[in-house]
Formats: sequence, C-alpha cells, structure tokens
Amino acid sequence: LTVEIGPRPMGSVNDRRALQWARQKFIAFGADTAYIMPIRSARLRGLSTNTRSGNAVAIFRGKTDSSIVIGGHIDSAGPEFPGANDDASGTACMLELARLWSTQPRHYTLVFVAFSGEEAGLVGSRHFVEHYADLNKVVLMLQIDMAGSDESIIPFMEVKSHQTPRWLVEEVIAADRALGLHGFRYPTHFFTWNNIVNLGSSDQEPFLRKNIPAIDFTAGINTSPIHSQQDRIAFTSRAALARSGRLVDALLRKVQARGIPAPKQGHYMLWRPFGLDLFIPRGFLVGFDIVAVVLAVFAFGRSRRARLRIEKAQRARLTGWKLALMMLIIAVSAQAGEAVLQEIKNWRYPWTAPIEGYLWLAALGAIAGAWIVLQLTRRWRFSPDAYVYSKRALVLYLLYALVFWFGDARLAFYPALSLALFSLAIFLQAPRLKMIFAVLAPLPLARLLLMETLPFLGRNLRLIGFGIDSFWTALLFTAAITLVLFLWFLPALYSFGYAYVSATPPVAKRLQALRRPLFGAAILLALLGYGAYLGSLPAYDAQWRPLVHVDAKYDLRTGESTLVLSGNDYFRNLTLSADSLQRQYDGRQHREEIPLRFSADWLQITGSATRRAGEMDTISVDWRLVAQKPWFRTELGLRPDSLGLQVIEATPAYHLDKKRLRFAWALESTDTLSVRARLVIAPGARLLRSLSATFLSMPVPVQVHSPLAEVRYRSIVSARDTLDFANPGAK
Repeated sequence: LTVEIGPRPMGSVNDRRALQWARQKFIAFGADTAYIMPIRSARLRGLSTNTRSGNAVAIFRGKTDSSIVIGGHIDSAGPEFPGANDDASGTACMLELARLWSTQPRHYTLVFVAFSGEEAGLVGSRHFVEHYADLNKVVLMLQIDMAGSDESIIPFMEVKSHQTPRWLVEEVIAADRALGLHGFRYPTHFFTWNNIVNLGSSDQEPFLRKNIPAIDFTAGINTSPIHSQQDRIAFTSRAALARSGRLVDALLRKVQARGIPAPKQGHYMLWRPFGLDLFIPRGFLVGFDIVAVVLAVFAFGRSRRARLRIEKAQRARLTGWKLALMMLIIAVSAQAGEAVLQEIKNWRYPWTAPIEGYLWLAALGAIAGAWIVLQLTRRWRFSPDAYVYSKRALVLYLLYALVFWFGDARLAFYPALSLALFSLAIFLQAPRLKMIFAVLAPLPLARLLLMETLPFLGRNLRLIGFGIDSFWTALLFTAAITLVLFLWFLPALYSFGYAYVSATPPVAKRLQALRRPLFGAAILLALLGYGAYLGSLPAYDAQWRPLVHVDAKYDLRTGESTLVLSGNDYFRNLTLSADSLQRQYDGRQHREEIPLRFSADWLQITGSATRRAGEMDTISVDWRLVAQKPWFRTELGLRPDSLGLQVIEATPAYHLDKKRLRFAWALESTDTLSVRARLVIAPGARLLRSLSATFLSMPVPVQVHSPLAEVRYRSIVSARDTLDFANPGAK
C-alpha cells in the first residue's frame, strides 16, 4: 500500500487501485463474498462532491448471521502522503486478521472492510452504515487506525451522546493485560475536549451513532508524523503492528467463544489514575456539577460573613486588578522563552521536533514570571481580607462551570471540581488545610488545558503559519494565546491570594522568602541552562519538517499568471528553479509572489446553454468540462446577479445555497466531466459562472530544493464570466 501503490487520497487512481488490491486479497483468503461498495458522491468541506471511490468489503460466514465488522481505512490524507501509519498499518492488520480467521471456526459472521474516505471526513464508514444491507445484523465493530507506532494504544470509543458499552472497554483492558502488552492508555482530558470540538475520530464513529458497540485502536497521535510526506514505512514498527493485531485477535476469540453482551451504550467518563479503572457514571458528573454550584453559593455566603471590617480609607485599592496584572505578566513570561529561541534559532516553530521540552520551558517561564511579580509587588498593598480574593475566585470558577455546562456536563466537571475544592477551603477551619485546598483548586482546570495530546495539537498548529504573514497577524495570534492563558489561570491567582492570606504567619514568612534574589538567580540559571539545551536541539528532523507550498495560479480569462511560494516556517537554504528563473532563500521570509509568465490553458467548457423567457426564465445547460491533464479538485459555480435561483433538475450531485449552485469533483482522473441542469431565475437576470480547477502538475518546470522542507506543488486554473447565450460555447 505504501510503497508499491503509494499515496491514496479518496477518489484517486491509487485509491481505486488499493481497493481492488484489498478485494483480491479477500478473494485469495477464501471470503464467501468480496466486493467494492461504490461511493459516487460525498459531502466534503460542506459541499456535495462527486468522486469515484468505495469500500472493499469481505464477508466470512459464521454459524449465525450476527456480524462483527473489522475495519481499517485504506486512504491516505493527501496525494503526497504515503499514509504508512495512517492507515496502511491498520489496513495491514485488518487484512492479516482476515487471513487468520478465514481458516478458524466462527460463531459470528466476520465482515472485514477497507474503508476509503476516512481522511475526507469518515466518508467510507458513513456510506457503509447507510448502505450495507445487513447493518441490523452488526453487533460489534472493531477499527484499527494507526497501528505502526510504539506509542500507547488510545481507544476512540465515544460520541457526544454516549460511549461504547462498559463491557467492551473492560474486555479490551483485560485482553491487554492478559497478553502482557500494557500498551493501552485512555487520555481522559483529551477525550473530554474531543467530545465537544471533535479533535479527531475514525471509522468507528458512524457505527456508534447507529447504536452499535464500536471501538477504534489508534497509536502514535503524539509521535507519528501522520498527514505528512514523512508518514513512510521507515517510521513504522513491526512490533507495534503485531501488538494491535494481537489485541483485536484476542477480542475476537473471546466474543466468538463467549458471545456478545446485550448492552449497546455506556454513559460514563473513564479515568485510570494509578492503574485503576474508574467508570464514573454520567449521572454522577451531572449531580456533582450541581452540588458544586450549591456548595459554592453557601461558601460565598460564609466567606462574606467572615470578611474583615476595614475602614474605607484603610482599604487596599485595586487589589483584584493588581492580581489580574500579575496574571498577565505570568502569561507573557510563559511564552517569552519560546519567543527568544525563535529569534536565536531563526525559526518560527523551533519546538516542532522537541515539542515536549518547550512545554517545560513554558512552565519555567511561568515560574520566572511569578518571581518577577513578587518583586513588583514589594510596595503594593494587598488586602488582608480573604473575602477580597475568595469572592473573585468563586465567581470565576462558577462562571466557567456554567459556560462549560453548555458544552457538556463532563466538560463542566473540571471547573466544578475546582469550585468544590475552593469551597471546601473556605469551610475548613485549620489554616494548613485551608491553604492546601485553595492551592489544589486550580489543578483540575489546569489539567484540562494541559491535556495529554498537546504535542499532536501543537504540531498541527503549525499550519496556521501559512496565514500569519505580517507583524500584525502574528501579534494578534500571540495576543489570543496570551488572553486564553490569562483567563484560564486568573482564578488560580485569586485562589493563591486566598491561600496566602489564610496561611499561618510562619508559612506566610516562608512564602515571603521566595522574593529573595537567590531564588531569582536559581530560576534564571535554570532558564538559561535549559534554554541553551533546547537551543542546541534541531527545530526539525527526519520526521518533522517545515512545509512549503508552490502554487502556480493562472486566470483563463485574462491570461494572468503568478507563482506563489509560501511556507509555514522561514525559507532556510531553499532554492527555487522555475523555467529560466533561479532564486535562493535563506532568511526570515516565508512567502513571495513571483510574476512569472506561463500558460496553463488546460481546461475549457464546451456544450450549450439556452434560455427560455417567461414569467420566470428557464436556463438549460449541457456542458462538458474538458481537461488536458488529470485534476485534483474542480468546482463549477453558477449564480444570478439578482435574487436567487431554483434548480428543477441537475446532474451530477450538486450543492445549492441561497444564491449559488455548485458542482464539485474530487480527484477525478477522467479528462471530461458532464454537467446537465435546468434552472429557474428572475426574468432578465444574468447568470455568472465561475470555474476553478486544481492540478498536481506544474505549467512550467518548477523545482524547490531544501534539505529539510516538505514541498507540495499545485496549479490552480480559474475563470469567471457571464453567460453569453448568443455564443453558449464560448470559453
């Protein structure tokens, strides 16, 4: 899949070749039935898009028609991405399981599926659950997505409404331990976010939404260079493939022998502290959130009643705002170390390869910011009244809990837990316990933000670099990150303020000692030493590379042409050769538009368009989109210059919004596409037509060489015109 066939984006020639290859494997293994389930259209980027893809399906009959689906997705994320770990590895495991189970006695019927279109939005699996005739007989679904990494196996096993049943998770944990793999990990905090904003999923999701118990096994989220040209077979592990395969095989053997329990859903939050397996019921989460809010209301009243009576003239001014300024200084300091190394190393994202180290650098920066704040506050007068701090902490924790509740009770559980801990700090009498609970209160919220998959999210964040192309956009982005840190950790500072005021004099004196220059010198030394260490590490390596896009843009109507060179990071030791043009880049530049003369007259529209006048005008079109080269993506749009339009009939699949009709194709290799439609528009309204096609080939010989960067080439050919019904075939 990775070497001989290569990149396999949905709808490509390689995608269809891979599906046929998988089908032939199924036949060779002796499947009772093996076929390609065709996919002719899918919703991509909000558009109904025409494509030619499918799922390779094999059925191995058992004693009963009740079926277990075992899947892996066969497509890769792009035309340059080999897709070794994501997901040739999972497909390889699925095929090997098909081979092994083809000769085993089977109680349940086994359905093996190589899904296409997972990278395009679970297209293949969504299509399967809507079109597989015997879906009502499917009692379990097991998906293997990314099996080639030695990183722990992470189970994707939930949608917003529910989780896979508890028995299935317990069987997975038991199988992992029985096999001695100890490779199963559940990142609770990541999945708390994932249920709200869908940071990632796989082909198990459509089955879960159909109330079918399903689970996906994924390894390498943080460490594998997926969705890149480096997702190659060289960076996959045979041992890891065997681990995932053995785990699924053990599950199949157990359910084949013992049967499948009746529950189809679960409603819980899995948490695995210190090796324990805690299934926290959703009802408990909802109840806890409510109890925490009620407790906070009583804590607020108790704190208010205990406030000190201080004459107005003697009250400290702006105490709350002073603490907010302190938090702002700490938030800026947390980012300062990375900013310094950006300048020293001359990379925009120096943390790409050693990303975990930069997270520790941010923590050191925050500690340095706290020490700076201690120095700035030597002459500031803060209130001795604990209520000044408690009321602000309680209000913020309560506000976050209420806001998060609109996302999910599970998400609200984190600020609710912070709220409960801080409320207990108010109720407790012992100063030491009061201080301990106040200090612990910010930890749940902090853990939610610092989730287990930060390296994965951080490396994906580099793609924003293509859109940050000026000082002001960079400043705005940095300000947004600072604002998030400021708001997230502001209640923590009020909690610490309460803890400090509530502490006994000896403890307060020891805290005051942290202002000493000795502590500042130690922090500075740690920052310099650790910063020097990180500075010695390469920003990029064999797996993690900067990205360079080369886009040749050509307007069919005007003949204007431009070559756009853009990178998410600076061009370092980069050479561009384009026809007779030669350029060298090695500095703080990451975008350039080059006015290069070329022609990409590769696309034309032939056929007819007629208009019949009436109370409403009827437009009939019968067009052929003819290309001289294979295209990667094509879109044809029609819209009237006034009011809207109505579609009487149209082929192929189309998308209609308020004023615009669009036909889109993904990765079609044919040189001719047909469009037929009958439309109704206002009398006399003009019809505006737009055409855009993206090709993988370049109109002139273009080569970009860099010892580090991944390079992607595209040609974008576009045209806009107004239909001339007197000359309907005009280009």
